[in-house]
Order: sequence, then structure tokens, then C-alpha cells
Amino acid sequence: MPVIDLARLLVNLSLALDFSRRGLMRHHQRVALVALRIGEAAGMPPEERFDLFKAAIIHDAGAVTWPEKDALEVFDVRDPWEHCRRGYQFVSDVDILAPAAGVILSHHDRWRGVNPSGKVGANIPLAARIIHLADRVDVLLTDREYILDQREAIVKQVQALAGKVFDPDLVGIFIRLARAESFWLDIVAPCLTENLLGLLGKQVFIVDLTQLMPVARLFARVIDAKSPFTHRHSRGVATVARHLARHMGMGEGECLLMEMAGLLHDLGKLTVPEEILEKPGRLTEKEFNRIKQHTYYTYWLLKPFDDQLSLARWAAYHHEKLNGQGYPFRLADSQLCLGSRIMAVSDMFTALREDRPYRPGLSWAEIERIVGTQVQEGVLDGRVVGALFDTRRDLEEAWYKLTYSQ
Repeated sequence: MPVIDLARLLVNLSLALDFSRRGLMRHHQRVALVALRIGEAAGMPPEERFDLFKAAIIHDAGAVTWPEKDALEVFDVRDPWEHCRRGYQFVSDVDILAPAAGVILSHHDRWRGVNPSGKVGANIPLAARIIHLADRVDVLLTDREYILDQREAIVKQVQALAGKVFDPDLVGIFIRLARAESFWLDIVAPCLTENLLGLLGKQVFIVDLTQLMPVARLFARVIDAKSPFTHRHSRGVATVARHLARHMGMGEGECLLMEMAGLLHDLGKLTVPEEILEKPGRLTEKEFNRIKQHTYYTYWLLKPFDDQLSLARWAAYHHEKLNGQGYPFRLADSQLCLGSRIMAVSDMFTALREDRPYRPGLSWAEIERIVGTQVQEGVLDGRVVGALFDTRRDLEEAWYKLTYSQ
């Protein structure tokens, strides 16, 4: 059974949520850091602070497109509720994150009320009140001005909303914390991740793959919600990958891991603009260059856990080719393990079988012709492709269930 540092896993996965037009913002890490400092000063015990962290580190999971993220960068955001509801839906069935769901739903609730939740004042969950304050503080920060030169104006703006938008007691705690230069410097320091994890201590959980799987499904939902044309893609790849792994002799634990890798294989697509993902025509060279970064980021976000789980290699190498002409690492035959080869076939089959903005899903005959050519050209593993077509009937049944599931 693998030993997984859940805090480190969530910190890494949260980075995928933080790409926008302005690059990697680290918004979730910064909000979690500020929230934990406020929670600690408010006297929250360690177990409650860890629940606070779970919600803070994924609080904007419901904002999946770049325009949605842009809208949340306005301090006095007018209608934040849709992403709160979507985030709640994403998290509500993930047992290991269960306390976070209600907090995410209310993390924009205003102290005076008039909230869709119906909650007001102290009836709003404490963790949600803390995250709301920490979130808006981070939104006020700008990289156009030195951070210590911004603190006075931010404190005044927050103080003016005490008892209206924010919990007045939490505002008082924030003002006391804000007197220390280190409070602000920690937010923008290169060692942000270490500072954040240091506030938690080591939260190591001994978990099996079935407990981790709902977390992978959560991020697959976020990935696939980015475009209506890929709304089941990660689940499709995961279904095919597990199917092929089983038929190629992998044990049950490895099959579960292949499914998880399939759910997370496109984690790096959160770094790509929607207008490229949804373009109905052929991509330009520059646009395709942007696409090529997605597997790179999938690899680096999952790599810290490669000693325990083979996720990084199995998930991220799905656009590598046996002839060495794939991307982004240009790996070749001897460098690609069976899990990577299975993922490459699973991703290509799923992409061909599902509807895309520029064409409907292809028939099996068309898929067999295209995939067969890929084998002949030294792109895909012929054994894996053989397993795909040898088990066509079983796979078609699994695909039908996936297609018509809710």
C-alpha cells in the first residue's frame, strides 16, 4: 500500500488550476497560506486547519475556463456563485475531501447575508469565511508594485468591509497579522510551497488506490469541463486504458493505476487556452506548440509521486512515439514502458471515437485504418493495438456505458 503525503499531492495538483492568461498564478497556494495563518491565529486546532487547507487549496476548482478565472480577479466580483456550485458538485462525492464541499459552496458568502446559501454571519462555515477573506486579499495583490508598498492600501480596503462582506473578528486577526512584513513576503516568496506545507506539518496518509481514485476523478471533471467537446475524454481514456491493461496481463493494482493515470493524463491541458482546444480547423504551428506543453506539465505535476505510483510516466508519455518523433521529451522505443504504450493507444482511440469540433466520432473501420497506419509508421505498439481490436466487443460495451452515463 503506497504512503502518500496528501498535502503535497493537493498542492501539486492545485497548480494545474492556477494557469490563466497571465501564466502560473499560484493563487490556490497563496490563498491556502493566508487562510492557514488566519486559522492558526483564530485558534483552530490542527485537524480543523487541515480541513481548512483541503478547501482552500482547491476552492476555485469550479472555475475551469480562462474567462471564468478572469472574472474572479475583480475584487468586488458580482456573481461568483456558479463556480462555487460547480466546485461543490466536483468535490461532494470525494470522501477524503468531504469537509471541503460545503466550505467551497459558501466561500464567497458575505457576512451580512443575501447569499444563495441562505447563510448569514456566524452561520457561514468558519473555514468559508476565512477563505473568502484570504481569497480577496490575494486578488488585491498586484505584481506591478512591490508587495510591502501595497499592504497599507489592502488593509484599509479590507477593514472598510468588516461586518459587511467579511467577518469582523477575522478582519481584526488579519490586521494584526498584516503588521509583520514576513506575512506579506511569505505570500510571494520563492519558497511559497515550503512555507505552506510547513504550516501543516507532514500530513501523511496511508491510502490505497481506491481511496485516491475519487481525487483523480475530481481533477478529470475539471479537465474535461474546460471544453464541451472533451466532456468525457479523460474518463474515456481511463476506461480504455484499464480495459487494455487487464487484457494484457496487468494485475488488479496496476489496472487501477492505469485507470488513475488515464483520468489525469491531460492534467496539463489546463495550461492551454480554450480557443486553441476548441478550434474547428487545423492548428497553426504556434498553436500546436502551445498544445505540446500539456504533457510536459502533466509530467512535472505528477513526478513527485513517481516513487510510490507510476503515474507520471504512464500519464504523461501518451504523445511520445516509438520512433522518437513524439513530444515533448522525444522518447523512443526502449524508453517507453508498457503503461506508456497502453496510454498512447487509449488516448488515440478515444480521440478518434468521440465527437470533436471538426468532425463526428469515427467508425471502427476508420479507426482500424488510422491506427494500423500508426503501427506501420512506428508510432504505436502493435501488441497493444492488437489487444484493442481483439477485445473490440467488450470495449464497445464499456464505451456504450460510458457514453450514456450521467
